[in-house]
Amino acid sequence: MVNYKKKTMKKHNTKTAKHTPHKSHTPHTYFVISECYNAKYNDLLTSQLKYYLKTYNLIEYKKIHELDMKQLKPNNLKTNCSKQLSITKTTKLPPYIKNQHFDFIWLNPIENSKDHRFYALRANLINMLNQDRMSLIDNKSVIYQHMHTYCPDIATKHLARTFYINEHKQYKFTPDIITETSHSTPQHYILRPVDSFAGRDIFYISNEKELNKAIAFYNSHKNYRGVTYANNVIASEYIINPMLFKGYKFHMRVYYLITYINNTFASFMLDMGKIIHAGKPYTTTKPFTKIVHDTHLDNSGDYFWPDNFTGELKNIYPDILEQTKNILKCVSNIISHSDFKQQWLYNEHTNGFLIMGVDIMVDTTGRVFLIEVNNKAGFNCNEYKNKLKLEKIIFKWINDIVLEPYYTNNLDLAMQHSTYIKLV
Repeated sequence: MVNYKKKTMKKHNTKTAKHTPHKSHTPHTYFVISECYNAKYNDLLTSQLKYYLKTYNLIEYKKIHELDMKQLKPNNLKTNCSKQLSITKTTKLPPYIKNQHFDFIWLNPIENSKDHRFYALRANLINMLNQDRMSLIDNKSVIYQHMHTYCPDIATKHLARTFYINEHKQYKFTPDIITETSHSTPQHYILRPVDSFAGRDIFYISNEKELNKAIAFYNSHKNYRGVTYANNVIASEYIINPMLFKGYKFHMRVYYLITYINNTFASFMLDMGKIIHAGKPYTTTKPFTKIVHDTHLDNSGDYFWPDNFTGELKNIYPDILEQTKNILKCVSNIISHSDFKQQWLYNEHTNGFLIMGVDIMVDTTGRVFLIEVNNKAGFNCNEYKNKLKLEKIIFKWINDIVLEPYYTNNLDLAMQHSTYIKLV
């Protein structure tokens, strides 16, 4: 059997304490699951996770959840999970909770990177990694620069040309004629704020007048943090000939999981995910509108790749998957690179993992483009039966590559999994 630590994973020198092998007979090994008031509104259901954790003889610790529910009850937010979490994350935890040492903590994926209450809770294993480290890949501008530095061939092939909004010499506006013979037409650009999400305040431009109007908007409007956008906006050449799904522009949400266990990095890519499409059929008729050109969860039905791929998409799917794996090898090489000194974990966490949502788009030539890496994976489904379906898939995956290797003290199991991303 290959030695997990020495030969396969990239090892990093940090001060993080090593994992003590789990002893199934040890009493009071607790797990915590932070979730919504009504669990059916979770971004990802958790009953399957609880089942797996109990097989490793962990006991559920409910006092944090009970404290959150007392806070939420008077606010009448029983169905709005995101707003619930914006309230509970500001609640101070009492000393009797702070002094606990938890074996496992699962935070709701909607807000897990922002719930600062859990930064200082002692945990042997938690679905959280240090955001300073994650910003190497989930910042739209930073990852573009790093990919061109550390894997330029991949970057040239799989990234649309991108620059900051105020780099005026980079634009190549041409007469207002749209052609659909290449992956992008230089006269069309998409403007995206770096510190934003869910398609907020995106613009599509094709001339100087539209650019100046967008610049005026960004200089006078603020992001969700209350900070003026100004020049913290990127412009990318627009992919004018996307592959369509049922006549709609779409992107693929790829689930990318990073683990940092026993001071060792590993990464994995699930071979299924969500299809996220625009609200109306694709057309290049001007003016460009968000409902036609912006692919977003709010517009999408419950479609999954590869199950719902048909026709040409089904035919080229193996190549799409291979290209995506190559992109994520590059991403994994960046975040695990020894050049970067940001800590992997917060001080009170011994081991961690995180599922991220990687967005890719395919053009009519079959070429895959990386759009962005999100620190929120995005699991939500419209129909409850599909929530159950996705829950079983995701937590079986997590059990296979995180829980079972960790709790059986056999970390080799993870690298033997078919979704493991092997780095050179």
